Amino acid sequence: MSEHDVIISASEPRYWVLLLSCTAFGIWAVRYFSRHLHGNMTAIRQVGIFMLFLQSCDLLLALFHPEIGFSIHRSLPLHFCGLNAVLIGLNCFWMNRAVFSFTTFMGMIGGAHSVLTPQLPSGDLLPLLILFYVKHAALVFAPIIIARTCDLHFRRFDWIRTYGWAVLLSTLMMGFNALLNLQFPHPEGAVANYMYVWEAPVADNPLIFDWPWPWYLAPLHVALLVHLILLNAAFRKWHPWTSAGKPARWFE
Repeated sequence: MSEHDVIISASEPRYWVLLLSCTAFGIWAVRYFSRHLHGNMTAIRQVGIFMLFLQSCDLLLALFHPEIGFSIHRSLPLHFCGLNAVLIGLNCFWMNRAVFSFTTFMGMIGGAHSVLTPQLPSGDLLPLLILFYVKHAALVFAPIIIARTCDLHFRRFDWIRTYGWAVLLSTLMMGFNALLNLQFPHPEGAVANYMYVWEAPVADNPLIFDWPWPWYLAPLHVALLVHLILLNAAFRKWHPWTSAGKPARWFE
């Protein structure tokens, strides 16, 4: 844990204010798009611009806010949530089925855990705090909006492919973290911990165990598989285009 990391506890009033506000707005947005903007690709591209804007703000705050400071060890969008924010934004223009599946699974899982057990990697200044919650709530609700507006669905084994990509990317990130930490160490001792594969996150999450590397990753992999299976089942049950097997309108 670096000096910039901030954990927000459920005992803090701001935790509930931000969580409930983001949830209420997200539910409203899903309903609004479903009722009034179904099939409207211009609206979907606006969602994409919004996601890219959120991630750009993250980077710009690090670059220009003197109390935050940019560092390649912690400011790049290389956590799963940052990566998914970029991919969701771009895919609103690409409309690639494989990217949709990966970002829906990983974005919703990562975004939900982030808002429920928040760990802010760059401090809790008010702009960062609001941006953190808005971006991670958007990771949960934007895929639902896109799926319902564009009639998109998962294929049967997309959850397995998503897990495979997650393993591949996190393994590559181990090498990138090692390169930064061993060959280009931070002058103040901060470590690169993208995707939390260098050391365990410190968020107040029951899925995180105080085990040494790499053993703390084992329960996280199990939890990811369980989440993927449950989310896939939920989409196939409640999302009419998945259960009915209706082809997607924009790709297949």
